[in-house]
Amino acid sequence: MSSLDKAKYEHWKDTHNFDNCKLNRKEYGVFLSNYLVGETNGFVLNLNGSWGAGKTEFLKRFYTHLLEEKHPVIYIDAWESDFSKEPLTVITSELLTQLESFNNGIGSQENTKRLKQFLSKAIKATAVGVAGYASKKYLDDSTVGSNAMMKYFDESPTDFMKQLTSEYSQQIEAIQKIRECLSQLAKVLKSNYGAEIPVVVLVDELDRCRPTYAIEMLEVIKHFFKTENFVFLIATDTDQLSHSINAVYGYNFDSKQYLKKFFDRKASLPSPNIEQYLNALSINYDEYNRLNLFPKIYNNSIKDTINKIIGLLATGYDLHIRDIDQLVNKFQSCLRSAINTYDRTNNKQYINFVSLLVGLIEYEKTPEIYNQRTKNLSPPAKLLGFDVEISENFSLLELIDKSMRSITYTKRVENNRYQQPTTVYTLPERSIYSSEIETAQTSEYRSFIMEIMDNIQYGYGYINNTKYWIWDDMKKVIELAGTIE
Repeated sequence: MSSLDKAKYEHWKDTHNFDNCKLNRKEYGVFLSNYLVGETNGFVLNLNGSWGAGKTEFLKRFYTHLLEEKHPVIYIDAWESDFSKEPLTVITSELLTQLESFNNGIGSQENTKRLKQFLSKAIKATAVGVAGYASKKYLDDSTVGSNAMMKYFDESPTDFMKQLTSEYSQQIEAIQKIRECLSQLAKVLKSNYGAEIPVVVLVDELDRCRPTYAIEMLEVIKHFFKTENFVFLIATDTDQLSHSINAVYGYNFDSKQYLKKFFDRKASLPSPNIEQYLNALSINYDEYNRLNLFPKIYNNSIKDTINKIIGLLATGYDLHIRDIDQLVNKFQSCLRSAINTYDRTNNKQYINFVSLLVGLIEYEKTPEIYNQRTKNLSPPAKLLGFDVEISENFSLLELIDKSMRSITYTKRVENNRYQQPTTVYTLPERSIYSSEIETAQTSEYRSFIMEIMDNIQYGYGYINNTKYWIWDDMKKVIELAGTIE
């Protein structure tokens, strides 16, 4: 029988595996698995990924892969237990419950009974800070400061020291025996149940926890459970976790160096291929085929063009997976509004979807730039990440800038028929783009300019039953879509 049998999250094998990973992270998952299980002596790996990078989705698939490789694996959602005051209790409960679930019957093993006894003793007799101090003094294995200890006690410093002196021997014995029992339990799983060792413990969502709780969780792992035949993978936004530590110990505290005492190594979750991810979502843009969406830069379907553009914008604006999911949902809500307008007015809707996407992103990411985009001004694009080359001499900045200008009125002064100066607002003339088509050096840029030129004519107001979306039209739906999270 496989160790997958009776695992707590056995159902993930159908919903979360690397074969159905839309971010195409199977190769990295297999690589990281091979690396992690090669470390068997209490190894702790920090998997770093920014907010929205897909850490939880990756860990669930990683869990399934490890089980398929016959490694007993424990998954702990730290944030779910953030209401608890004792990470030791949380980890103990998950560890025992999930280990006992493998192949049913492991709970009757003598080592499991002994482990429960020592864990019970540790939970009852020890505050995390005391265990940390004792480990420091007698096992040379602590990173806990005195501030972290004292908050567990209301007594005076003298009473605190008495408490420590009277109980430290039991605490040290409990720590040593916990490690010994865990190591032996892993061997039982291998010899009696055909499992591979090490046992892998996955800790997720630690960076979402209260700062003090996150630190305590790391201390518990370090002092109680970092043992032979067990390895840990702790997924965090490590920069955010560093800020949490600074919030507790002060902003002059070297939090990054402090974390190195808990983590043996750090790995970074690689950025996914956004275009592949969008293609895997299989969004049906055919339902919007009554709209005139432009520009089509590539000789592909509108879906392929939209996905390529979103991928480029994601790089330039430094969007993560959650950002992209929200962007796509908001974008579709705007297109549905346009469909409703078409059905109600019978006017064809001409929409520069690049401008619409940029507006949606900037409304969320750079509101100061969004607010500058008035009738009288279309400021140059400002990217949060870096500029991206679409093709030679054609950059993402240029794509954004020309798209925005094509839907923004510019102000100029002309003499009316009475030779009186009059302020008029106009879109760029088609003739402006003619010379650019002649000098275009790439087919992508030429296609883009031709699409702008061919569609902007519908914005001049002399073609019936058409509606060319200018910036004011887009602002209305962008701000309505901004209510969706």
